Amino acid sequence: MKADFSKIKETLLKSAETFEESGALLLNHEGKTVLSTCYGFTERDSENKTPITEKSRYLMPLDCSGMLTLCILILADMKKLSLSDKISRFIPEFEHANKITLRQLLAGKSGIRDFYYGEILRKLHENEEYSSLSDIERRKYDMQLYLKDYSFKTVLKSLEGKTLEHEPGVSGDYSSSERFFLREIVERTSGMSLEKFAEKHIFMPLDMTETKMGMDKTALPLYTRYRNKENIPFNLENTDYRFFSSTVSDLEKLMLGIMNRKIFSEKQWKAATKLDKDNEGLGFSSFRGMLCFYMEFESFETATMYFDPENDFCYMRIKNCPGKYIEEGDSNYLSFSKDCCTEIEPLFTYPKNTKMVPYGAKNWRQASALEILPEQREFVCGAYETIAYAAAHKNHKLFVEMEGGRAVGLLDLSVDKKKGDYTIEIVLIDKRYQGRGFGKIMLRFAVDYLKKAGAKRLSIGVNRFNIPAQRLYKSVGFIEDCVYEEGIFMTQNLVPED
Repeated sequence: MKADFSKIKETLLKSAETFEESGALLLNHEGKTVLSTCYGFTERDSENKTPITEKSRYLMPLDCSGMLTLCILILADMKKLSLSDKISRFIPEFEHANKITLRQLLAGKSGIRDFYYGEILRKLHENEEYSSLSDIERRKYDMQLYLKDYSFKTVLKSLEGKTLEHEPGVSGDYSSSERFFLREIVERTSGMSLEKFAEKHIFMPLDMTETKMGMDKTALPLYTRYRNKENIPFNLENTDYRFFSSTVSDLEKLMLGIMNRKIFSEKQWKAATKLDKDNEGLGFSSFRGMLCFYMEFESFETATMYFDPENDFCYMRIKNCPGKYIEEGDSNYLSFSKDCCTEIEPLFTYPKNTKMVPYGAKNWRQASALEILPEQREFVCGAYETIAYAAAHKNHKLFVEMEGGRAVGLLDLSVDKKKGDYTIEIVLIDKRYQGRGFGKIMLRFAVDYLKKAGAKRLSIGVNRFNIPAQRLYKSVGFIEDCVYEEGIFMTQNLVPED
C-alpha cells in the first residue's frame, strides 16, 4: 500500500495547531526523507507570528541522559569502560560508588539522591521569601536555578552523608544527579570536555556541519508549559547551561546515525535497547511499540526520535515549546505525540514477525490503547471492556497480538476443561491494522491453542450483520451452525466425526 504523505502531513499540521505544538516533524523510510514539515511560530503567546521554517535552529541539551548515553556507548566500543563497571572505577571519592554499576546509572536506577529536586528545591521551600511568591513566580525562579551549570564538586558535596534512596538496580525515578555523574565519567575517561568529545565522536563523524556547540542567539527561544495552560519562556541570556544548536537536517543525520549504528556498534545497540519490565532501556524506552530516544531539558523533550529498525523507518519530533494535552475521560488523554504515532506507525506495519503473547505487565498499556472503528462498536467490545471481561472470568485466557514491539490486537479465549467448554470469546484488531491479515493469524493461533488444550469442537458467536468477521471466521474453517435474528453461531470440528 502506497502512503499518501500529503494527506498525512495535512492531518498532522491540523493536530499541531490543535495542541499548540511548535517545531518540526521528519519521517525517514529506507534512508529517504518521505515527510518533513514545520509548524507553529518562533515565539509563543506574542504578537510576533514568524513561522518556524526548515532553516530554524533549535537549542538542544548536551548533557541530557540521551546524549550522555551515546557518549558512554562510544567509550564502551573504545574499550575505555564497560557497562558492568562499578562507578568506583571512575569516581572513587563517592561513598556509595562501589555499590552502583555504570549500567544502573545509565538506566536511572542508581538510587543516588536527586541533587536538584531533593536538595536545592527542598531547601528553597524552607525559605519564607520564596514561599511567599505566587505559584507562577516560583516556577520561573525554579527554571532559572535549573539553568545553572553546577560543578560536579558541588553536586558531590551536597550528597555527602546521604544514604541511597533505594538499592541500586531497583526500579525508581530518574535522579537529576545521575547526569552529573555520567558527564563526569565521560570527561574523566576520555580526558576531554563533554563538548569536545561529542564534537569529535558524534557530530564530526556524522557530518553535522550545521551544528554548533554552546549558546546560539539565532536559535529558537525555549519555553515550558505551566499547568498545561500558559507558556513561560526560559531566560537564556546569562545561562551557563550546556547546550548545542542544530537544524532539522542535521538532527536527521543524528537520528540515522543512531538507527544505522554509525557511531557505536551493534553490540552497544542491543545493550541499550534491551527493555526491562517497565519498557525502559539505557537511554531508550518504548512508546506504543516504538523505540524512543529523548533529548530532554527540564520539564519537556526538545527532541524525540522514534525507531523501528525491523521495518526500516524512523521519525523525529523537534520542538522549542511543549504542546498541550487534552484530557478525555478519567483514564485517557490526547496529544500531538499520540496523533503522530496514530498516523505514522500503521504506514509500515504488516505481518512480518507476529506473535501472540499473554496479556501482562509489559503490554497492558499498549493493549488498553487499542481502538476499533466507530461502526464496529455494536459488534465488538473495546479494549478496556475486553480486558475487564477477561479479568472477571477465571477460565479466560487473554492474549495480545504483537507485531514486533507493537500491539495490534486482543484475543480472549475461554478454557473450561471440566465442562469441556472451549470458546473464542473476543477477537479485536486495532482499527489501524485491519485488513492486513492480523485477524487470520490470531484465529489460527486460537484454534491451535484450544485444540492443544483439549477442544474437539469450537464455537464462536458473531453478529449477523458483521459480514467482514463472518468472512474471517470462514477463512479459518468455521461454518454456520445456527442463524438467529441478530446473531450467527459458528462452529468448527477439530477431530473427525465418527
